[in-house]
Amino acid sequence: MKYWRKRIVYMMAIMLSAGGIAGNMGSEIVLAEEKETVKGRYAEQKLSLPEENCKAVIDICFLENGTMRIAYRDSEAKLKTADSRDQGKSWETPRDLWEEFGKSEKAEPMTVNLSKDGGIFSSWNCLEGENTFLAVYLSAEGNKKEFDLTQMPEGQGYVYKSQFSPSGNILLMGDKFLCEISREDGRLIRTYESGGYVTDFGIAGNQLLVFADDTIHYYNAKTGDPLPEETVFTEHLQMESGENTEEVVSSRVFTGMGEQGILYVSKKGIYVYNLGGSVVEQLLSEGYLTGISSKTELMDVETDADGNIYLAVSDRYSDNPTGMLLKYGYDKEQEAVPGTELDIYMLKRDTHMEQMISLFQKEYPDISVTVQEGMTGEDGVTATDAMKNLNTEIMSGEGPDVLLMDGLDAENYIERGMLEDISGIMEKAGILENIQDAYEEEDGSIYCMPVRFGIPILAGGSEEIDNAVDLEKIADMTEKYENQYSDSFFPAYQIKWPGVMLRFFGEISAPEWMKKDGTLDEKKVKDFFQQVNRIYQAGQKAGNASLDSTYEYAEKMERIYDKNRREESSLNSYLVPCADGQALFSYGYLFSLEELFLLTTIEKQNSDISHRLLNGQAENCFSPEMIMGISVKAREKEAAKLFVSFLFSEEQQKNNKEAGFPVRKSVYDSEEYWEFGQEGNIEYGFSSTYNGESHDMITVVHSADDQIKEIQKLGKTLTMPSGGSRIIQDSVLEAGKRYLYGKTDLDQAVEQAVSQVKLYLAE
Repeated sequence: MKYWRKRIVYMMAIMLSAGGIAGNMGSEIVLAEEKETVKGRYAEQKLSLPEENCKAVIDICFLENGTMRIAYRDSEAKLKTADSRDQGKSWETPRDLWEEFGKSEKAEPMTVNLSKDGGIFSSWNCLEGENTFLAVYLSAEGNKKEFDLTQMPEGQGYVYKSQFSPSGNILLMGDKFLCEISREDGRLIRTYESGGYVTDFGIAGNQLLVFADDTIHYYNAKTGDPLPEETVFTEHLQMESGENTEEVVSSRVFTGMGEQGILYVSKKGIYVYNLGGSVVEQLLSEGYLTGISSKTELMDVETDADGNIYLAVSDRYSDNPTGMLLKYGYDKEQEAVPGTELDIYMLKRDTHMEQMISLFQKEYPDISVTVQEGMTGEDGVTATDAMKNLNTEIMSGEGPDVLLMDGLDAENYIERGMLEDISGIMEKAGILENIQDAYEEEDGSIYCMPVRFGIPILAGGSEEIDNAVDLEKIADMTEKYENQYSDSFFPAYQIKWPGVMLRFFGEISAPEWMKKDGTLDEKKVKDFFQQVNRIYQAGQKAGNASLDSTYEYAEKMERIYDKNRREESSLNSYLVPCADGQALFSYGYLFSLEELFLLTTIEKQNSDISHRLLNGQAENCFSPEMIMGISVKAREKEAAKLFVSFLFSEEQQKNNKEAGFPVRKSVYDSEEYWEFGQEGNIEYGFSSTYNGESHDMITVVHSADDQIKEIQKLGKTLTMPSGGSRIIQDSVLEAGKRYLYGKTDLDQAVEQAVSQVKLYLAE
């Protein structure tokens, strides 16, 4: 019974030209056996924009004469509109709204909406003056009307979303209200929602759908009268988002489709629901494989008279955030599903890998990708359960083609002959010598390789961290300050939850836990428990009540850390308290140049702060990110090799800069990569209060050349992958938690860890 496995099938719904990398890899795709062809699918097309480097497309509208009009921010983030009479193939001269609205840099636009009759509405947050929140309506004839928004329901004037109503007036949504105002004079016509948490709204025909308090409320958009509620749509959203409906409704856009239909787009795909119907139909499955992904922000969706769908998205997580305008048209002659199906396994969902899968799909539309997620967090499946079932499937020839090895026992897989030799792919890629040496066998074979890597860093008082050369010395340092600092030497959330502490320090210690004979080193494990407990106990003594937490809450925080490990373990997450004076020291992985810039900016502001490589029990560790392997029994071996080659290509190694440093030597050594962000500064905003004082925004500046070269050189000295087997880690850390919580003594904890690891190795 394959209860453990969640299959996410990325059904191809795009048709883009393949080229580029395909021609450079020298690989041909071996297609699966010919199958009966099913035709008909929505095809994605990326449309041109009026200007290069548009920051975002905000609104899409088809005017009464059929002209497509968009509102967007240009390369300088100024508001403009532009018209296209050929569905986005070409654009007329843009119109500068900034000047027409009469606003300066002292005002910030909150929303912009286009009307079919040519009118334009915008709400503004004025940074100076008495009328903080204003609205401006420009008629098609160019007449401007301005009105005050400070008298909105609930005393709120900030508008998160606005839209023209069927009667031509303006719907305004704030955090806890939804109301309708006149576009002629701004007077309040009616209030639909007030007091509850309003997430979103949309219009289908003359019906208004409001997402409030995790439920869809229905209204007559012309009279304002409430309509009977329907459960089908609400239940669909709740099922899609799991326990958190807000996760979906806050990252989704929709529009009317006919008189009774509602078309909506989420990160999961494109759907349509006919009011009064019994099902929500999916038109385009799994949005990762299109311009929709976990890395994009959905801005607006619209349809034309021919039923084509237009979607505005913002690629805000890229190195240079830009807006995109996507068109989806139904092509009855295109194959519904490509013939070659590549099966990829992840123990846990990885958004960065999903983004690269999306890019791969666009590059190779003749391959459909299926992703197996071993631990969804929804079915109680443990890492042990997932891996046992994965092993069974691989050995039976029914397993995946490609494995994301993060958390898997790579050595065990190699010993059992379950992985394909990928040394040929790595030779063409040209991997950093220190990274390749860590994964290369004595005979020169390579069975897995990380796509990127992170550097563990300890930051804080220069005099102290110079001596904090390993886990024992870090414990010495923390005990020294347990009675000398009013709050905490580390940020509270770094020492507050034993499971999180053990997980982090376990990663940079685990390489030392196994003896050469393949058994657990009891002395090393005992020392690990002792040193981490010293840090934890010192934190409890140095802290105040804010450090105390229930066991249940600590377990919850551990699950959050585990689910979002890369983000939660990032040095960037913990540096602010150090810069803010709330902590003397901080630790975490350095994954990106932006994090390096933040670190060196803080050091420049406070000369007492510096950094060094963080060692646990192991030395010179690096954090391997997205470790890739190919199953020796892969059904689509050529497609698998093509995918792995794609991940290590020069183009892809330059992307995803926030997920770790590149392992491809040509990219890592390039001046282009390390010059990222040099032309402008980055602002990190944070809000905190300490000792009754508010602390302001840090403006992050580019690191000096010598600081960049220092980190670049440091990355080449790291020789030991952190982490290792997830099952062995879990066995040790579970016993360690019981010890730190006082539920067992030290010797018993070590005995429990040894017993669990023996049991696993015996299997």
